[in-house]
Parts: sequence; C-alpha cells; structure tokens
Amino acid sequence: MTARAARRWAIQAPLLLAVGGLFVFAYLNARDNLRALGIPTSFAFLDDVAGFSINQSLIPYSPLSSYGRALLVGLLNTLMVSALSGLFATLIGFAMGFARLSRNLALSRLAGAYVAIVRNLPLLLQILFWYVAVLAPLPGPADSYHFAGFYLNNRGLSGPALSFAHGWPVADWPVFDSAVNPFNVAGGWRLAPEACALILGLSIYTGSYIAEIVRAGVQSVPQGQSEAAAALGLSASQARRLVIRPQAMRVILPPLISQYLAMTKNSSLAAFVGFADLMQVSGTILNQTGAALQVIALVMALYLGLSLATLVLVRLYERRLRWGGRT
Repeated sequence: MTARAARRWAIQAPLLLAVGGLFVFAYLNARDNLRALGIPTSFAFLDDVAGFSINQSLIPYSPLSSYGRALLVGLLNTLMVSALSGLFATLIGFAMGFARLSRNLALSRLAGAYVAIVRNLPLLLQILFWYVAVLAPLPGPADSYHFAGFYLNNRGLSGPALSFAHGWPVADWPVFDSAVNPFNVAGGWRLAPEACALILGLSIYTGSYIAEIVRAGVQSVPQGQSEAAAALGLSASQARRLVIRPQAMRVILPPLISQYLAMTKNSSLAAFVGFADLMQVSGTILNQTGAALQVIALVMALYLGLSLATLVLVRLYERRLRWGGRT
C-alpha cells in the first residue's frame, strides 16, 4: 500500500466507522422502543397464519398459509407483472418508435399522437381507466368473449396451459361449465382483471417512453452510415438490421434500463386496483402484525433485489452488443 492510499484509508476509515455506528445505534434504539410498546421486533411472525385471501397466486396459497408464503406470492405477482409489462412495453415502444420515423405521414403522426397523449396522462389514471372503464363492464363468465382458446370476461383473462398431472405435458384448455364452476372459467391459467389492468397500464405508459428512446437512438446514427451501407450493396432492410440497429442499440440501452427500473417500481400502484402485488400484500401483513420495521425492511430489500436483477440482465445484454469495442 502506497503512502497516498494509506492516507486515504486513514481519513475514510473513521468516517465509515462513524456511519456504521450511527446505523447500529438507530437500530438498537428502534428495537428497544418497539419492545417497550409491545411491538414484535423479530421475523418470527413470518411463520404465523396469514388469515387473508389473495386474488391471484402463481403458487398454492390459502388463508391458512403463512405470512412468509403470502409475501412470496406477492413477490411472484410483482415479478409476473413486471416481466409481462416489460415485454409488451418493449414491443409497443419499438413499434411506435420506428413508426414515428416512417415516411408514411399518417403513421408517423398517429405514433406521435400516441406518445404525446400517453406520456402526459398520469399512470394511475390510466390503470384506473383500464380497470373501471374497460374491464369491469365486460360480461360474466357465461357470456365470455371466446377466441382461439382464450376467454375474456369480468373475472379476467383465461388461456390454455401445460399440465403435468399425468407425468407428461398435456394441454389444459379453459372452458366454462356451470356444473363445474358457475362463477368462472375452469382450467388453464387465469389473469385477474386487476392484473390485466395493471399490465395494460404499465405496458402502454412505459411503451410511450421507450418509443421516444428508440426514435432518438436511431436518429443518433449518422446519415453517412446508411449511405455507406448502400454503397456496399446492402438493401435498406439489411442496412437497418446490420448497420443502423447495432449502433442505435448502444444509445438506446442506457435510458431503456432506467425505464425498466421505473416500471418495476411503478408496479407498486397495483394496490389502487386491489391487485395482490408485493406492496399490497406487505401492507396487509403490516396492518395485521404491527411489525412495521421488519416488513418495511423486507419490502425495501426485495424491491432493491428486483431492480438490481433487472439492471444485471440488461447490462449483460448490453455487453453482448459491444463487439469489437471496450467492455
């Protein structure tokens, strides 16, 4: 260690110790105050019976399940919504971004209107619009809209799934049979209307920002690149795929990462439509147990983990695009 490095450590070490000591003091003080008020300070409550139902669960769950399992259900629901919304937002955003660059004036203006309108409406308002104005008025299960094995009604969206009940994968098709289930479609998978509204709102809202990112990324590539590709005999589609898109993606990815992170955190608006995501489930647990410190710490850690996982995945893809350059 050089003398300069030693001096840096001599200055920084006391500061780090002071900050660490401050956190320890705050934790011990909060723990003593909570104990004095009779509020639990351990995580033992996670094994207690939850006692509440959840409207959407990717794993087996009942009111007799534990608080820990309820949190896991909420986390998986958040992951599902974030993944589906990210996929649809990317498809919408890239389609609208390229549409804005189209030489077709009507298509370009239509894409521009979409971006201008959606970006300037609050996300919560859009989610409530899809939930209250679009999904709630749908007919009941007996009068479902049925198309290609999918059922859409006021109970949500159902579709075919793979079943391994007999040891090998077989198609499990949804069907409405009043003798089996008079209140909903039986079989297959189901997305609750609250989940559908949340996915629609997040996808369309985030897609409007991705559209502008894509447009700016493509326009950042110098016009000379297209001319050089044409001089080499490449067609317009080959030039876009082999020359323009790889260069544009290097500009698009950094702000795209920010949009994915923001979308994951915006999924916490699910509580306003009653969807059992991580935030909504944790709020119910906090109200029932009073373990505010532990629940908030768990939720913060889980959201941080989701954001870091999203960041790592996109960064790995970004590194794959840096062929021939610095990594």
